[in-house]
Amino acid sequence: MDAVHLHLIANHVPIIVTLLSLLILVWAMVSDNADYRKLAFIGFIIAGVFVVITFQSGENAEEIVEGYSWFDHDVLEDHEHAAETARWIVLLTALSGVAGLTYFKNEKRKGFKVFIWVSLAVALAAAAYLIYTGYLGGFIRHDELALL
Repeated sequence: MDAVHLHLIANHVPIIVTLLSLLILVWAMVSDNADYRKLAFIGFIIAGVFVVITFQSGENAEEIVEGYSWFDHDVLEDHEHAAETARWIVLLTALSGVAGLTYFKNEKRKGFKVFIWVSLAVALAAAAYLIYTGYLGGFIRHDELALL
């Protein structure tokens, strides 16, 4: 398995985990359930780990495919710029996950409600930008996989 394969496999994880964790956080807010809230925050952290893996494997995959004749650099640049932004938003979401499991684990903590709503907004932005990045990535041809 090379960097292209790793990237094509890993890139789905942050998208799916962020979306599921976002839905779990919404349910935690509606049901006022601390266990669901913890689960959402753990998911945000997992998404953060995988977004780093995905971004790095994307950098390595670029080095492999940029030498092929069918490679379209402009399509990849659009995807790469979106991925850069998505990475930072997901890492901010992961940071909110860490804060939610540590500093804001107690609902009585001052600023807790604001923190939850801000976490929800950041996670929504992360999910949207990850979907957009994946959409752009779908325009990248992978003829090199047919060579295997």
